[in-house]
Amino acid sequence: MDVVTGRRILIAGASAGIGAALVRALAARGDTVFACARRVAALSAVTEGDTLARSRACDVGDESQVRALVGWVAAEVPALDAVVFCAGAFGAIGPVEKTDSDAWWSTLRDNVFGAYLLIKHALPLLERGERSRIITFSGGGAFGTFPRYSAYATSKAALVRLTECLAEELKSRGIAVNAVAPGMVATEIHEATLRAGPDRAGREHFERTEAAMARGGVPMEVPVACVEFLLSPEADGLTGKTIAAGFDPWRSERFRAHLDEITGSEVYTMRRINPVHLPDGSLKERLS
Repeated sequence: MDVVTGRRILIAGASAGIGAALVRALAARGDTVFACARRVAALSAVTEGDTLARSRACDVGDESQVRALVGWVAAEVPALDAVVFCAGAFGAIGPVEKTDSDAWWSTLRDNVFGAYLLIKHALPLLERGERSRIITFSGGGAFGTFPRYSAYATSKAALVRLTECLAEELKSRGIAVNAVAPGMVATEIHEATLRAGPDRAGREHFERTEAAMARGGVPMEVPVACVEFLLSPEADGLTGKTIAAGFDPWRSERFRAHLDEITGSEVYTMRRINPVHLPDGSLKERLS
């Protein structure tokens, strides 16, 4: 893969998990990384001693804090080449009638509204960047049901649609926008499921989480490598897609040889299935 160094990248949700791993990986490649998160001590531990990574506390759901964050970045560099939005949490877990309403709404505030605010305010810097990219993170429930996690699933479906809308909106400005579905990486977000227990989280998902965490989950290198690909020149032309880091063939030469065709199609997108597109001899004919 072609490696470009010296990029200027803003990463939200950088105090732990995938966000923290990206800060370390990209700074190690020679990129200047601006990291933000709410948890100051954990965030400082990620960037401490790294001359290319710097951090600032920020609640991405608070517009005044996001505005101040982007102002801090603008005082350091004249442009951004990428914004990577990793912030997010499961939030309200449980049967919908038993969830806390404030916690439910807070999940959407952090996972969707935070992405909107960060992109909105960082856009002037991105427009001055080189091969500018915006990367968000999909998750469970974005493309299928996720019972007992209605807040998280709703937020991730909304984030995917925001990603697709912005990809179309920003295409003429040379900014690519894609999402990554990381898979079940062993990060602290899944501790919320284990704390919730089978009664709130649902026995099937609770046991699946327990088993995945015991195995170590999807290796952290998988989503990190997928993000690095999307940031690279090899992803030029790809926009408006959700790429499953552990399942889609983004590493293959065939995938990379057909990026324009992929972008022009509906693959790797959120779409309603119309019966007319079903194969002959199926439900298509019974509904016609």
